[in-house]
Amino acid sequence: MQSERVLRAVLFLIVAELLLGGLAAALNRTLVEMPAWHHLGAGAWATFSRMADLGNGEILYPLVGIGGTASILAAAIAFRFSSRRPWSVALPLYGAALMAVCGLLITTQAAPIMLSLPRIGNDPAALRQAFEGFDRWDSIRAVFGALGYCAEIWALVAVLSVPVGNQVPAHPNIVASEKS
Repeated sequence: MQSERVLRAVLFLIVAELLLGGLAAALNRTLVEMPAWHHLGAGAWATFSRMADLGNGEILYPLVGIGGTASILAAAIAFRFSSRRPWSVALPLYGAALMAVCGLLITTQAAPIMLSLPRIGNDPAALRQAFEGFDRWDSIRAVFGALGYCAEIWALVAVLSVPVGNQVPAHPNIVASEKS
């Protein structure tokens, strides 16, 4: 039993580190990069974004965004169809799935602005408008991302806190016959 606790603690620390890294990445652009771009200007932001976001980021960002959302949705669906659904896990897991979907929906507003940069060229007024629009939508997306990562950490703690065996408090929607 002690070795199982140690294994759970190690698993928790590894996954928590990955999630905290994701939280930092979700907030990095909004809290670190965009304030710097405000000082450097929309033209510098556009030049960088054309090289980074529309370079390697054009492949990486959709993979991470869509893949992460698909992963948390798959976890929520698997949990929903599981015979053991502790209420302590349901709320944060479903919350994380909701935040991921909301973040992806907000991306449908931010991504077209980013993708318009090659067409805009170097028109200062158009670049300023694109910069401000992207900053607004990306900030909203960062809020959903941060809330989603917090919910994922909460869900992880809840999963690791579930007792092993038949002593699991079930979700209220599970009928008595399914509990045993």
